[in-house]
Amino acid sequence: MEIIKLGNPLLREVSKEVLLPLSREDKDLAASLYKFVKENEATAMGISAVQVGQLKRMCAVRYKKKDNSLVAYLLINPKIVWHSTKKFSLSGGEGCLSVEEKHEDPVPRWEAIKVMAFDCLKNKTVLINAVELEAAVLQHEIDHMDGVLYIDRIQK
Repeated sequence: MEIIKLGNPLLREVSKEVLLPLSREDKDLAASLYKFVKENEATAMGISAVQVGQLKRMCAVRYKKKDNSLVAYLLINPKIVWHSTKKFSLSGGEGCLSVEEKHEDPVPRWEAIKVMAFDCLKNKTVLINAVELEAAVLQHEIDHMDGVLYIDRIQK
């Protein structure tokens, strides 16, 4: 899969809702996104469809927590339905497959969120309660679907 980079106008577009049940094409795209994060877990915690040139509201998230437990989602039409008022930033900043330049500045995010989405891995609609790292990763991917990059949120 070819990852589009900063400067490509698609990254600034708002992605479209995906119809359920998924078409064969959308199932294949979702599977390829998940395969990518699974095979690139050292460098990618998540990827959104727009990063491979598809303006569709879907993303794959996969990473291991410090306790070695796995966080894994393949989300269709994710929507933040609640967020805390408290903000936080990941130490060391954030990274992005579409932004080659490294930035270590703080990226303010809501500390806790609830996300409603259809999860292809569970084959059902889920409500995800996410805090800190998991919340930041989900907000990062949902931002992609809204044409926002993490560098837009950096506080210098």
